[in-house]
Amino acid sequence: MDVSAIIQEYGAYYLNSGQNMARLKRLLLFGRETVKNATPIKTNDTVYQMGSSYIDSIVQPFQKTYTPKGNPLFKPNPIYLYHMKVDMDIWPDDIEATWLGFLAANNLSRKEWPLIRYLLEVHVFDQIENDMEMKLYYKGQFQAPTPGTAGDTEDSMNGLKYLLENKPVNRINIGTLDIATIYDQIEYGYEQVAEEYQNVPMVVGLSPKWRRAFLKDKRALGYYQHTNPGQIDDTLDFSPAKVTGFPSMIGTDDIWITPVKNLIHLTKKGENAGNMKLEESKRCVSFLTDWWEGLGFGLNEVVWTTVEEATPPTP
Repeated sequence: MDVSAIIQEYGAYYLNSGQNMARLKRLLLFGRETVKNATPIKTNDTVYQMGSSYIDSIVQPFQKTYTPKGNPLFKPNPIYLYHMKVDMDIWPDDIEATWLGFLAANNLSRKEWPLIRYLLEVHVFDQIENDMEMKLYYKGQFQAPTPGTAGDTEDSMNGLKYLLENKPVNRINIGTLDIATIYDQIEYGYEQVAEEYQNVPMVVGLSPKWRRAFLKDKRALGYYQHTNPGQIDDTLDFSPAKVTGFPSMIGTDDIWITPVKNLIHLTKKGENAGNMKLEESKRCVSFLTDWWEGLGFGLNEVVWTTVEEATPPTP
């Protein structure tokens, strides 16, 4: 816990001048917006073993001779869950002789101090949500941790961008995104979706910046008889597709399209992410929780994206 800037500005002492939690502000944090658009599945497995089945054409002209035709094909499609955790140590005494002293207490049990409740209610749980959305659901790339060393948040699981780069999905090309033409670009990308899926409810995923540009371009086209901005929706004309801006994709120019039910969110012990075990050792309070989580596509063959395929490593 770093209170050095507070001490430098306000001094290494507590003076009650009416300060309270209302004077403590934090930056904007995001919730788990990406998985709100996914099909939730709870499982006790650490690898959710899915599969796809196919059969080629079997109808043929009649003849008396028996002529078998047709070859069923089954393919595996595992979706991995990743074990992640929160470990954090807090030394509450660090704040007692500072401007933050109103979060201290006379209780010998430091985990009963207002500071601990404040951190849990205002920061810890919301930070978990923000980490999952902003660093993992789209941009995460799993790396095994170095034993005994805290790992980077981004290393905790493979996110959607990694899957789009490495799974056998369909590649589409709509050129460099342009705020002046993005409506037509997304419509052109949708035309590259297999025709049999163009009447299926679809999600078109992109960053919030590009979703807003899409709506502005739709307005600028000029052939809509709208009386207010609220009538300009996020649908593509003549299709059941919905253009959705994901905070997890902020900073990217990527687009992906898939049926609404095809994005799958897996959790094991997922409720643990909303619970925290507090342990007190001497005057240190430790925050601990862990859970399993993963994202994937039920059928990779019905995903279309502008994300380029990952370059294989050089032998």
